[in-house]
Amino acid sequence: MKRTITYIVITAFGLIASCKRDFLERDPYGVLDETDYFKTDGAGLKLVTGCYQPMQDGWGYTVNKVAIGDESVDNADAGGSDPGDRPQTTEVGRGRPLSSNPLLFETWSNRYRGIGKCNIALDALKREGSNLVENGAPLPSEALARYFAEIKFLRAWYYFDLITVFKEVPLLVAVEDPSTRKGKASIEELRNQLYIDLDEAIAEPNFPRSSELPDNETGRATKDAAYTLKARAALFFAGLMEQGKMEGDALGEYLIAKEMAGEVVNNGQLHLLPDFQDLFRGDYQVGPFSKECIFGVLRKFDPAFSLAGDPFAIMNVGRNNVGGWGGNTPTRDLAAAFDPADPRKMFTIISHNDIFKTSSGGEEVHNYRGYFNDYNLQQSRKAFVPQAYRQQNDLQRSNWQPYWIRYSEVLLIYAEAIIRTGGNHAEALNYLNEVRHRAYVTTSKVDEPAIYRLFATGLKAIDEATFASRYAIKTSDDILQAIKKERRFELALEGFRLYDLIRWGEYANTMKAFHQKYGFADKGRDASENSWPFPIPQIEIDRSNGVLVQNSNY
Repeated sequence: MKRTITYIVITAFGLIASCKRDFLERDPYGVLDETDYFKTDGAGLKLVTGCYQPMQDGWGYTVNKVAIGDESVDNADAGGSDPGDRPQTTEVGRGRPLSSNPLLFETWSNRYRGIGKCNIALDALKREGSNLVENGAPLPSEALARYFAEIKFLRAWYYFDLITVFKEVPLLVAVEDPSTRKGKASIEELRNQLYIDLDEAIAEPNFPRSSELPDNETGRATKDAAYTLKARAALFFAGLMEQGKMEGDALGEYLIAKEMAGEVVNNGQLHLLPDFQDLFRGDYQVGPFSKECIFGVLRKFDPAFSLAGDPFAIMNVGRNNVGGWGGNTPTRDLAAAFDPADPRKMFTIISHNDIFKTSSGGEEVHNYRGYFNDYNLQQSRKAFVPQAYRQQNDLQRSNWQPYWIRYSEVLLIYAEAIIRTGGNHAEALNYLNEVRHRAYVTTSKVDEPAIYRLFATGLKAIDEATFASRYAIKTSDDILQAIKKERRFELALEGFRLYDLIRWGEYANTMKAFHQKYGFADKGRDASENSWPFPIPQIEIDRSNGVLVQNSNY
């Protein structure tokens, strides 16, 4: 069947005096058949760009990913105006969500939209790649090869999001007829396809390393992103294998994680920013373009090009005079977990009555009373853009962006994989302490856009000797436990916590203990070994005419 690609065009219509046969048979204006479309300049890059589009969906991706990854567990609560605000997140947090849960359906539909775009793009590039034109000349074969690698990475990325939430889902790697109905693939089949896509992307010589990416291509996937995703996935699969939740060799998976993360650490030419504040100050002029950011979604508020800010930056900021909607409230448990000497606590959590500078030189006192965040009285500093870095004091008019892969995570993956595979503890400590050294020694002890920060109280400069004696992890310590804690401190509120608790087999106990200690909004009340994987959306089961079946734990 011949496909068509339709554009919206503005035309002027005159009166039709007569209807001639040749006029009726003429192709309609504004419509190109597929072959003609692929001869238009830049068509290939537009296909690739479309595969990123679901990640640009602030509600369906950014807000959703952090809600699933942090607000459903012990790092943050859903927050909002009242108990009825975003109940879908609160329901997942209780540990026994319904199959009608909108947050889970949002995850499913957004990621499959991405997978569908990737499948369409791969199919089209295979058939029409020789017709592609770029800047008025035939597209070089090297660029086409890069497109294939980039799209395969993205397909693996979307699938891993689904695996983290649902475990087993339908596997689609080709353009399917709309009438096709598919059941779940096994977790082993999904793992294999994930690795096929990532291995093919990694093997492609024209898929660049992050260090080779020019600033005008910031946000595009790279070989280092593929290495890291494979390492991240291998840790997850290893954890499931150890718990008997999938077949396979856990040690082999940990070795994969070690090899992949080691490739990035040893050959990626990447490094941490010296100051953690440069990632989350709010200007987003340093972090996204640094050698620490391996993969993110570059955002820029520019109404001339219909570029809007991410709703995450208003959804997860405090209410009242601050102007946010009060979501994603860091828990008391997260705040208590930090060492008071660790400035990452200040750059992760804003407290009630903290004061920031206004654009006019005044004071913005953060008042979190009177809403559903009244319990924690805390908001995310990682979501907050101070007035100096947004237009017209509008929280949605900023360059806020998420970081989906940072180099610090790679260092922690590498350290964990070394320990898990019986490697040298001193070597693992080098990478773990590299992350801690940045936090305690070189990170600023002052939040520059602020006037007063509660969690800045008592922060002071720490020299090398003090770090080595008091804050560096030592071979005599429980290194694996230290790595687990460090992941929480470094990556809090960035969407990783559920992933970690599931793969460590610590979800049920952590959430039951959390409920017993805090009890707020009944979070963790129904948590058990049967909570995960979360239920497949019932609407998808209904659409499949029974081919797709619910997870057995539901």
